[in-house]
Amino acid sequence: MKTMNVIRLGGVGALCALLTACPSPPPPAPMGLTFTFPDTPAVDTLRLSGVAFGANGQYLQTIGYGGYLGSPPSNVANRANVYLDGYSLQNLQKSACLSPFKGGETDGMRDVVVTPDTVQTCNVYFVLYNDLNRNGRPESTEELYQTHSIYSYASEAFTYSFTSADGRTTESGARRKGWSLVAHEVRQPSATPGRYVVTMNSVPEADERLSVRLHEPTNRLISQGALLGGNLSGAK
Repeated sequence: MKTMNVIRLGGVGALCALLTACPSPPPPAPMGLTFTFPDTPAVDTLRLSGVAFGANGQYLQTIGYGGYLGSPPSNVANRANVYLDGYSLQNLQKSACLSPFKGGETDGMRDVVVTPDTVQTCNVYFVLYNDLNRNGRPESTEELYQTHSIYSYASEAFTYSFTSADGRTTESGARRKGWSLVAHEVRQPSATPGRYVVTMNSVPEADERLSVRLHEPTNRLISQGALLGGNLSGAK
């Protein structure tokens, strides 16, 4: 009889598990990022947004935005915030944005080493643009300033390194599991003219509140960037 009671209780527990919906994982904490950029007329079409792309490099969606930064043409904007809400970040993780880092971000590179090589990533890129057609989506002809620093999701903590296809640049980085701000820095050692060293590391969480500098579009593998004046500067 005792054995039968245990079996019955086990059956009831299994039935309850089937009838009770599994709770969804909590969304990531929302993130507010601050950006600075050269003085720009604050027209009513000026906008700062984060943009996500699918595994094939095609536009996926705009996530988070600083909104329209002004209307009177006489005003000048040079600073704005972008708010990334947790539910939007969570939805990105479930979309075509999440893809293998090895063979994705490292496509076309040489001497690729990724540890662990099963990691998947999803990146949010930031752009200041003049939304002339008012569709809330940056077009190539509307882009004003960008940064090679990104807000990135990693399925697990990982490290990597590679050499560019032309052999001129080596890049390495370490990213935390989950979402983090990844700072882009470039050095050009004097001992190796024409050679560049790029790092892309998750910044300490305490530093995610520092401002990120936007600049004119540049080649991320050879453009110089640095940490200056308490700002996280993308490549220039």
